[in-house]
Amino acid sequence: MTDQGPTYDEGHLFIAAIRVLDAKIGRPPSVEEAGELLGRSSEIAHMIVRGLETLGVIRVVKTPFETHLEIIDHLLLEEIPKGERSSAFGDDLEAFREKKKKEQEELEAFFRSGGVDEKKRKKAESLENAFRKFRESKRSIFRDDEEE
Repeated sequence: MTDQGPTYDEGHLFIAAIRVLDAKIGRPPSVEEAGELLGRSSEIAHMIVRGLETLGVIRVVKTPFETHLEIIDHLLLEEIPKGERSSAFGDDLEAFREKKKKEQEELEAFFRSGGVDEKKRKKAESLENAFRKFRESKRSIFRDDEEE
């Protein structure tokens, strides 16, 4: 197996999703469509596809109009050790989850602290000041015209 790839079960599920969607929609599916069917994010779906493509199980076909998945040799899935995930894939997945968790916590803290209201207030002040300066500049232009 490569140093990065899906687990045995993920590989089989993804191949099944490609087959089901091909039968259901009458054409090979995109990465996103297969990932959505399995409830995987686009990022995770792309990681699985890269692993399966590296193994030679599937091919990503890119045309000017679409990108879709084709199964080349599903039997190569049997080369993936059952119940294992390569360490690089697992590490990448865990790092991605941690990053998303941290971003979510930062957003929650921002909303709890009233940061949104403060940002709106500052934006309104900024717009108000800009409008005040604009009106003053208009007044000075008209005064200059009257004096001439």
